[in-house]
Order: sequence, then structure tokens, then C-alpha cells
Amino acid sequence: MTIFPTSIRAKLTLTAVTVMGVLFIALGGVVQIAGRQQLMARVDAELTKKVDEAIQFHRKMTHNRPPPPQRDPNRGPGGGPDDGPGPGPQPGDDRNGPGGPDGGRNRGPGPGPGLRGYRQAMKEIGDPLLTIGPRFISIDPGPPMAPPEFSEPYDKAAVPLAGKKGIVFSDVSIAGQRVRILTRLAKDDNGRRWVAQVPYPIGDIDKSLQTLGQTLLLLLPIGLGLTAGASLFLMKRVMRPIREITVTADSISAEDLSGRLNVAGKDEFAQLGTTINGMLGRLENAFNVQRETMARLEAVLKQQRRFTADASHELKTPLAVIKANTGLMLHGMDLSSDTRSSVEAIDSAATRMNRLVQGLMLLARAEAGSAVLGATPFDLKLAVQNAIDQVHRPSTKAVTYDDDESDELVSGSERDVERVFVNLIDNASRHTTDNGHIEVRIERVGNEAVVTVCDDGEGIAAEHVPHLFERFYRADSARSTETGGTGLGLAICKGIVEATGGTISIESQLGKGTTVTVRLPVS
Repeated sequence: MTIFPTSIRAKLTLTAVTVMGVLFIALGGVVQIAGRQQLMARVDAELTKKVDEAIQFHRKMTHNRPPPPQRDPNRGPGGGPDDGPGPGPQPGDDRNGPGGPDGGRNRGPGPGPGLRGYRQAMKEIGDPLLTIGPRFISIDPGPPMAPPEFSEPYDKAAVPLAGKKGIVFSDVSIAGQRVRILTRLAKDDNGRRWVAQVPYPIGDIDKSLQTLGQTLLLLLPIGLGLTAGASLFLMKRVMRPIREITVTADSISAEDLSGRLNVAGKDEFAQLGTTINGMLGRLENAFNVQRETMARLEAVLKQQRRFTADASHELKTPLAVIKANTGLMLHGMDLSSDTRSSVEAIDSAATRMNRLVQGLMLLARAEAGSAVLGATPFDLKLAVQNAIDQVHRPSTKAVTYDDDESDELVSGSERDVERVFVNLIDNASRHTTDNGHIEVRIERVGNEAVVTVCDDGEGIAAEHVPHLFERFYRADSARSTETGGTGLGLAICKGIVEATGGTISIESQLGKGTTVTVRLPVS
């Protein structure tokens, strides 16, 4: 079972869904990042505006505060040699300052509306989201820049950074709420450095971004489902011409190439259909030409077989007459030596001609399928032994016969099959030396009876082996008229074996011998 889809429709749909899913995820990430950056940019702009207002107000509230008194080395802490501060309003006197009897409730760090007004003014800086006020923290040594409740920094780590960079944005958590802090460097009239920190709650922004992310995640499967449905619908319409092409192509066969594809439109599928129709037209013309050629060849072959059979049949009678007369003259008449030599030559030629005619008649009958007419089962071993007896004479080479224990019954013409092995054993005998050896073996292989005829004779050159079953083909060293062959023996063998439903093959090496293998179906 394969994991990946195999149809083009499924592949294209899966590709579209995958691409759309990647686009949805990428778009959601971009929207999240861009939205957060835009919102934080607005927050930072608002914080910048508010910190400017806070610094200006703080400077205004502390602008008229008198400087710390100059200490006289000859006076004490009281203003004289041993006294405290001199006359004049002091940041810590007990009248209205933060160290006075009222605890600084009615006065700020300098002349002005007092601490209560200071608190109220700080609270009114910015919009109502600023529920916690600004902070003012001293960097250089000196008295506090603001009352204690306005001097504790929200982000201590940002104070030294602001002293170096001038302005620092940071995010901290205050009472479980995320807050954006802007820390900015400022200086008083005496050059003393201090920083102002202005907060901005960003919890609502985080919730909005979280809601946006959840919405995008919810839309993702919906979008993918719509994409898959649209892709399947579109692919179904797009692939419809392909299905029509497939159905039409399946209905077209080699016997009937007249079918054509229905072409509609001008798109790529229409061009493909037009191209296929053109190809089918060319194939139809080629097949028609081939059919006509095959019909003509079949007619020629039939005429050739008929001519061969008729000519062979017609030649039998005159050859028989010649043989009868030459035999009568050689055995019943007193002939001179020259006349006897001529008659013997005529008789020998008639004998060879008679064998050739008989071979042609048998070949024509085998090629026409007549060799298996009236076929009956027979014992293949007995037919092979009869063939050996016909060929093996005292003057011939030794023939060894071997078989297995099984019965090999073959359906066909026993006389024709016996003729096959007579030809094969005779060929092996004629092309084997006097000290040579011929082996005939029969064995059962599956549903076939395999007969091998092996010799250790002169062999046949490799370039001649593919042509040995052709009519009248003669190898230079293996087959010639001097050995008595007609050039039809192997062609006759092949025709009879194939008409019986078997196969015949030859393997040979020059100087090492030849092996002929005949395979016949067991009945």
C-alpha cells in the first residue's frame, strides 16, 4: 500500500491543499508580526508623547524650587557656626514642605500646588489607560527628584541603559499585568541627570493578538477544506477530456483503428486529442498497407506451397518411370561399359531427385499442417529406437541410446516424427568421424519430452547456425551435395516438429560437435 496518491487528480489536489496551507500559515505569521509591530509602534509613539508631557510638567513643578542652601564652613547646621539651615524656605522645613507637620500633603517638591495637586496632575497626564503614573528617578547624587511614591522605578535595569542611550523601551509585569515602559533621560537646570519612566498597559494588545491567532487557526482548516473541494471540482472538469481520451483509446484495437477522439475547444487537451487522432490515422493507413502486404504474401506462400506440392506430385510418376527403366536396363540387359556408366549415372540422379521430391512433398504437407491430421498418441521412445535402427548400420558410427523410466506418449504422426529423428541421426552420422560417437537421449522435463541428438563431429561455424533451418541452405563444411544431402532435411524437421506443437534448436561449435534438441508436448 503506497502512502502517496497515484492519480493526477489526487496529486494536484494534494499539492493545492499543501500550498494553500503553507500560504495560510505564512500569512497568519505575517499578520501576527505586522499587527504586533504596528500596534507597538502606536504604543511607542503614545509613550513618547506622554513622556514628553511628564518631563515638561515635572520641570514646571520643580522650576521655582530654591537651590539647596550653601553651607558656611564657619556656621553650624542651624545657619550660624553651630546652627541649622539659614532663613528662607527649605525643602525640609516644617511649614509646608514634605518634611513639615502636614507630611508634605499640601506641597510638592517646590513652590506650586502642593503634593496633592502634583499627584492629580501626574494622574491626568495621558489618556485613562495610564492608571499608574510616571516615575522620576535620579541618576546623579542629590535630593530626590519627586516624592517617594513617584521615585521608585518600574524597570530598574532600564535606568542605567537610558543614562547611556538616552531612551529605552522595555516590557515588564506589574501586578500581573504586562506593561510597556519608556525610560527617557532628562536634565535639570543644574545639569543633574535624571530619567522619567512612563508606563502603558499592553495586556489588551496581547489579548487582541491572541484572539487574532486563534481566529486564523480556526480559518485554516476551513480554508483548506474549501481549497480541497474547489480543487477536486476543478480537477474533475479538467480531467474529463483525459477520461474521454482513455475510454476512446481503450475501444480502439489493431483490428479496428477507425475510432477517433472527440475534440472540443482549443486548449492543450484539444491539441492532444488532435495529435492522437492524427497518429491514429497514420497507424490505420500503415495497418491497412500491412494487411494488404500480408494478404499478398500469404497468397504467394499458398501458391508456392501448392506449386511445390503439385510439382512434386507430378514429378513422382516420371521419376518412377526413369527408375524402373534404369533398373531394368542395369539388371536385365547386356550393356557396354560406357552405356552402363551412363545408365548408372541416370539412375543415381533419379534417386537423388526422388529424395528431393519426397522431401518437398513432406515439407509442403508439414507447412500446411497436414502432418498432424489424424494425430494419435504414440510411444516416442519406440519411434526414436526405430529411427536409430534405420540409420545405424555396421558401416555407421556408434550410437548410444539413453532414456529415463517414464513413458513418453506424444500426439502426432508417428511416421513423420520418426522421419525427423532419422534425418537428425543420419546428419550426425554423416558429419562425424569414423571414431566419433553419437548419443541420443530422451528425458521428461515438466510437460515436455526432450530428445537430444549429440555428436562430437566437425561442428558448424557460428555464422551458419541461424540459417540451418532455411530451405536449401548449405554450410560450406557441414552440408554439401557430396555427402548426399538435399538441403531440405532440417527444414523438413522444423516443419514437422512445429506442426506437432514442439520446438527444435541447434547448438554447435566448430571442431567440437553439434547438439540438436527437440521438445515435444507429452500427451
